[in-house]
Amino acid sequence: MNFGDLAFLLLVLLASFIPSLAALLWLRSLERGRKEHWNDLLLTFAFGSVVAAIAALIIELAATAILFGPIIREYEFLALNPSVLSFIVIIILAPVIEESVKAIGVKRYSRYMWRPRNGLVFGAAVGLGFAATENFLYESTAYLAEGAQAFVTLAVMRSFSSTLMHASASSIAGYGIARNKTYGGPWWPYLAIAVLMHVFFNLFASFGELFSDRYGEAAGSIGLIISILLVLIALLIIRHRLRGYHA
Repeated sequence: MNFGDLAFLLLVLLASFIPSLAALLWLRSLERGRKEHWNDLLLTFAFGSVVAAIAALIIELAATAILFGPIIREYEFLALNPSVLSFIVIIILAPVIEESVKAIGVKRYSRYMWRPRNGLVFGAAVGLGFAATENFLYESTAYLAEGAQAFVTLAVMRSFSSTLMHASASSIAGYGIARNKTYGGPWWPYLAIAVLMHVFFNLFASFGELFSDRYGEAAGSIGLIISILLVLIALLIIRHRLRGYHA
């Protein structure tokens, strides 16, 4: 590996991980009173970026291979074959798998939670770790396939869309897990909400591929705007919970 390869790897790693860590720092800063320890949050972040990301990738590739034969990654497959089955994989199956493996990470570190809103931050940590690895895979592919401009465009877009979506969805599931630890009761409804949020995000993010014949080039922009608005609404709700005294 030469110096150019190392510089490229470092650049993509920074572009992938810095936005996620900055978002985690911001969310933690919103809390009033006692805050989570950084070492616990970074362990949760690491679980999301390594264990959850690898587990989700393996399960998704296996599911795609079983359903379709050749293994093709999510959005490449959608562009090649926008069928009902691809809709199931991208819009439904991927969110179920990814939110479930991320929730496992929150459950693993739930011993560090002492109130429900801790779950919001721990959930965000595992989601942001997952997003960082996912961003690294997509952004490095974009750089190698289409060059620096495509890499920069994708890095900026994903920092404000997919990264924050993973944080928001996992925060919701994490809140349910923390409430279960504090007060009892089921936490799976919160996981279901996280999955639904992820489903709708993927639906609108894929709007351009799914409905370009009907709406033309505007379909992609419409979908991107709606998906970002969905994330912003979720973040506002999470911010309100984090700023509250009794959550």
